[in-house]
Amino acid sequence: MLTETDRHAVRKSFRLVVPIADTAADLFYKRLFELRPDYRALFKDDIAGQKRKLLRMLAFIVKSLDFSDAQWKDDVPPEQDLMLVVLALGRRHTELYRIPAESYGVVAEALLWTLDYGLGEAFTPEVRAAWTRLYTLLAATMRLGAATVDREGALNGAPAADRQGEEALLVHLSEAGIDEVRLGAEEPS
Repeated sequence: MLTETDRHAVRKSFRLVVPIADTAADLFYKRLFELRPDYRALFKDDIAGQKRKLLRMLAFIVKSLDFSDAQWKDDVPPEQDLMLVVLALGRRHTELYRIPAESYGVVAEALLWTLDYGLGEAFTPEVRAAWTRLYTLLAATMRLGAATVDREGALNGAPAADRQGEEALLVHLSEAGIDEVRLGAEEPS
């Protein structure tokens, strides 16, 4: 479980990531492919879209940390439910993208390395521990989502979950005051 101290550390450190978001995404994938060169084949030649997805998902997750403990008990529309979005993400990673189950550890290593490299001294042991706990919870939830793929390999409801996840990401980014330009996902107009 994440403590309020963990949530604060993640939110505060992520605010430092936003201005360097495009560089952080580059660093993440560079490190991931250094650790596991064979994972490069899992992605399209141009991974710009994948970088945007990574940044959007991180922003969505960090924004979701703003829920108070009392709010976690409230009914949430499916398109805004962090749990459903992360479960769907786990299903997509397994069934659609064929990401191997053992990738969670190397992704954690690449993410923590990226944060350490990008944030420098701001990536204190406490911040590292908070991000580690957060990633551990996310990875466990994604694995649960992957486990819901039926025996025939069908991913029931994937298009709807994908659409809801994207809509939720955009809503939460907007509420957090994070736009596509600041994330490096779009060119400034």
